[in-house]
Amino acid sequence: MQNLTLVLEGGALRSLYTSGVLDVLMKYNVEANYVLGVSAGALTGMNYISKQQGRSAKINIENCDNKKYIGIKALRREGGLIGYNYLFEDLSKNAYPFDYETFKFSKQKFISVITNCEKGITEYVEKNDCKVDIFKVVQASSSMPLCSKMVKIGNSHYLDGAVTMPIPVDWAIEREHKNILVVLTRDRNYRKPEVSNTMKRVYKRVYHKYSNLVEKLCTMPERYNKLKEHINALEKQGRIMVIAPKEPVTVSRLEKDREKLKKLYEDGKNDMEEKIERLMTEVGIL
Repeated sequence: MQNLTLVLEGGALRSLYTSGVLDVLMKYNVEANYVLGVSAGALTGMNYISKQQGRSAKINIENCDNKKYIGIKALRREGGLIGYNYLFEDLSKNAYPFDYETFKFSKQKFISVITNCEKGITEYVEKNDCKVDIFKVVQASSSMPLCSKMVKIGNSHYLDGAVTMPIPVDWAIEREHKNILVVLTRDRNYRKPEVSNTMKRVYKRVYHKYSNLVEKLCTMPERYNKLKEHINALEKQGRIMVIAPKEPVTVSRLEKDREKLKKLYEDGKNDMEEKIERLMTEVGIL
């Protein structure tokens, strides 16, 4: 295991880029001691911890038009556009078996980032926290607002970690981690547009019982854009390494075009291959 921290942005099916990056790390036996995943970054990161090269990409590419996984059947059966029960049960136990034993006993620290809806704050949950079901936490981390139901854990309700902390690089900086690789699913120059007044009204209507959550939802773009500037500055200072798509990503969060997904996956692999020697040198493998 290497002295390396991975910070994985979400983005639903844009995480095919992250899958490519992580598959190259597995190819070269680069085993980070900390993996911090947000939303789809947490889902993708689980396969890195279980050491299943290619699994995440295969599930998402082969099932992008499977309505039990993403779409109307998932909505009818599970109340959200993503079928998490279908993913964690049917797909993970039968069609694409997940290596639960390797995941469970891995010494790597796997942290999933979630948003507490009552408080409107970020929470970080490590997989070996015996008080919670890490699969339920990962589901919460990737439950997109308006597209998914809230996930109840203990006495609180949770949604997508990206609502409050889309790229948790400062978690690693504050703990003085030395080798930090941030994997983005948008190009470095991407910035979110402001939330429209119409969408603000939708948030207030749907989440009227959660005023702290509404405030975070309405200010997501401003906070995300400042965070991207912060990441760019950290990269220039040499405090972190960043890997991101070279061009603007046209893949949507719930993309149905397999060819576009395959290309994004290959982009992630190719971009990591270009940087693997430098990364392995910095963490002391070479």
